[in-house]
Amino acid sequence: MAKALKRQGKVQGDVSEKADRCKLLCIARIDDEVVGIGAIKVRTKSDFSEQKADLSKLSDDFDWELGYLFTDPAHTGKGIGRNIARLLVDAYGQENLMASTEVSANPRMVKILEALGFRHYGKPWKSAIHDNYLGLFLRFQ
Repeated sequence: MAKALKRQGKVQGDVSEKADRCKLLCIARIDDEVVGIGAIKVRTKSDFSEQKADLSKLSDDFDWELGYLFTDPAHTGKGIGRNIARLLVDAYGQENLMASTEVSANPRMVKILEALGFRHYGKPWKSAIHDNYLGLFLRFQ
């Protein structure tokens, strides 16, 4: 998982400790190569803040986040990310769930989230890691 998160380049901090935050973890392999990952992880509380989505009144309604989704660029377009996200959401069950993604730089992920019942709420914010704008996607049950 850590190697895939490093290749993704969009997660801050010590990536080797990120698995400890996960309730569920999905790793897709082709032969012995990791080609995709995703997780249900402890939510990123700051995504609800005034400086980001500006939805602090909804923060306490969410405990978990669909995140760490990554498909190796050599394997995009094969449904790996979509299937990982679907498996995780199905296994998670019927509780509120959040996700954040790049709103215009990652239209595939936006479509995956929308197909799983997530909707974009709040205002977009500029990432502290890269130059793209992120959006908060919420799935209410």
